[in-house]
Amino acid sequence: MGAQAWPQADTGQAPALGLPAEIAFLADHGVPPAQLREAARLSERIGVSPSRQVIASGLVSEELFYRALAADLGLRFQSRPPPLQSGGDVSAILREGMAATIARPENPVRFAVAPPPGPALRHFLAAKPYARQDIVVLTPTTLAAELRRANAGTLAREAAWVDEAGLQRFSARTGMSWVQKVLAFGLVGFLAAIGLLAPVATLIGTALTLGPLFFATVVLRLAALIEKPAADLWHEPRWQIDDGRLPVYTVAVPIFGEEAVLDQLIEALSAIDYPAAKLDIRILVEEVDWSLRRTLAARELAPFMQVVVVPRGLPQTKPRALNLALAEARGQLFTIFDAEDVPDPRQLRLAAARFLRSEAELVCLQARLVIDNPDDSWLSGCFALEYAGLFDVLNPGLLQSGLPIMLGGTSNHFRTEALRRIGGWDPWNVTEDADIGFRLVRAGGYIADLPCRTLEEAPHALPAWLKQRRRWLKGHLQTLISHLLQPGRLLREAGFAAALTFLALVLGTLIGTLLYPVFIATTVVAVFDGSLLSPGSSLELMLSALALGLAGSGICAAFLVPALGAWRRGAADLWRWLPALPIYYLLASLAGWLALYDYVHDRFGWHKTAHGLARSSRYRNRAQPATPGDRFADPMDSI
Repeated sequence: MGAQAWPQADTGQAPALGLPAEIAFLADHGVPPAQLREAARLSERIGVSPSRQVIASGLVSEELFYRALAADLGLRFQSRPPPLQSGGDVSAILREGMAATIARPENPVRFAVAPPPGPALRHFLAAKPYARQDIVVLTPTTLAAELRRANAGTLAREAAWVDEAGLQRFSARTGMSWVQKVLAFGLVGFLAAIGLLAPVATLIGTALTLGPLFFATVVLRLAALIEKPAADLWHEPRWQIDDGRLPVYTVAVPIFGEEAVLDQLIEALSAIDYPAAKLDIRILVEEVDWSLRRTLAARELAPFMQVVVVPRGLPQTKPRALNLALAEARGQLFTIFDAEDVPDPRQLRLAAARFLRSEAELVCLQARLVIDNPDDSWLSGCFALEYAGLFDVLNPGLLQSGLPIMLGGTSNHFRTEALRRIGGWDPWNVTEDADIGFRLVRAGGYIADLPCRTLEEAPHALPAWLKQRRRWLKGHLQTLISHLLQPGRLLREAGFAAALTFLALVLGTLIGTLLYPVFIATTVVAVFDGSLLSPGSSLELMLSALALGLAGSGICAAFLVPALGAWRRGAADLWRWLPALPIYYLLASLAGWLALYDYVHDRFGWHKTAHGLARSSRYRNRAQPATPGDRFADPMDSI
């Protein structure tokens, strides 16, 4: 398929003081007509409705707009919503902006209306609902909050994939199938039995069997080293898209107990260089997180940000919250930021340009995550090295070869429709990011690299790092099990190359992480007793050759990938932590064994990582904010 054009909004101009009808009434409520005309001109240029522009720009608040609307029509405005009837498609109701109230004999009100800016508002005005006693006007934010409250149970079930549609999807919720359990326990029992009878032969046989898988994992990493790094696309004029061609962008920010970084988060979101009227930022807060809700209520947020309270329910996870945001998203594009993130202000612009100039099969872009506090401790330094290798070498290399990757948990950019086709995120998977990337590939899409950075905070203390890493590895195990529930279907949908890459990245990494100490110990023993270089049998010869080959290539991959990533990031001073990587990988193995324990005893438990604890910042103070006034001509018409 060829490049696409985003559908543009109908601005619906109507002659009333030279103003569109949907904002003309504001002139009677103290808003200068000259400012309204300027907002109307700007809305036409960037392709949004005038009503959206006047609210998003801060010219009028949402409450002032709907109070004035109600007064102009002779309707009653309420700050507090009346009780609403439950049921129906909540997303559709929000798009139309009209909900039925719970009828009471003493109350004539039958409908609560809050037509969102744009076509719904124009349709409402065209209906001329003057002085009706059965209608009360709310703000869209108030209507949405009350609808979520009235339909909390239904929304919680849908977001948790325990409704009828959700139960049809494969999910980490079901755990291992009986076939997988029989195979797993049978294999473990068989190896344990023959290990008692012939331990050396069992070790050699296991190593030879797993050898190809480990080689595939290593080869992927080494192959990524030879791929050329992508250029900085922002400096190429063809990626600089005019505001009028940019689509509406939904930004989901799921947070829980993040008071320590809340001000930083709001500042980072406010700095995003994107037309305010085309931003739909949703800060997702769990209903039970009372402290954070109170803190947010005391903050003044930009008009394009809204706090979405996620109805209580199980599992209380990030992907469940994201599913709620996806159901209500206004944007044609959708991205996720975590609480501690500081994205490049231009990231949404670059992602939108990349999607606009690509075929519809491009369904996801992964931006590059950069650790901002590598100087806090040796752990955060090794973490920074690891991320440099992953996001500047391995992921771009795999994606340039048309292979899938394991997405990071933030700064993924999606086509909203592609997400809805697969039902969103698996709410029972504690690494929903790794899972959804392969779901999108299996649905016929592909992923690409977005050479744009997001700053992140790494844990600098061992307990916090272990908690985070064991959750990640448990989630990778969940992802492996759920996608292998039907191996034939995985191969059919993803194709051979993508399925093999999936096994190498997930299964190979998991087994390699778990057996890393065993491999190190047996290699050391074999060196000291001479058997590694002087094998006594053909089987030992094969094992020695395999061990030497894996050791050599594995060491190259383990050190060269992060070293090259640090160099590409201009952070060669991180090389001082390269000697610590073997200890870092041993700790990762410990986290892997703890993850196995967690999978058995607390499969859906979420080890929350605390943020706001960084003691240093390498990049944040040097970041140059984008200039919102800088706009570029769209060169597409000349191509």
